Amino acid sequence: MDRLKLTHEARCLLIVAGGALERRIENRALEISEGREAAEVALEDVKKAITEFLAEELSNLPHLIERAIDNYQRQLSKAA
Repeated sequence: MDRLKLTHEARCLLIVAGGALERRIENRALEISEGREAAEVALEDVKKAITEFLAEELSNLPHLIERAIDNYQRQLSKAA
């Protein structure tokens, strides 16, 4: 059986949802690296940010994604 393909709109929502998670982890990794006065964000900073997110903020993920989707849909409405 062939795998169904996502519509363009469905693919866009997946990207928006992933972006919300990526931004949260990236922002925390930046905070961690700035806290140690580093010149760049290291692999360990990102790993620590992911671990913290999964342990402490995973329950916030639905809210983060909903907000990102709402913002995306507002932007689409403005553009139309």
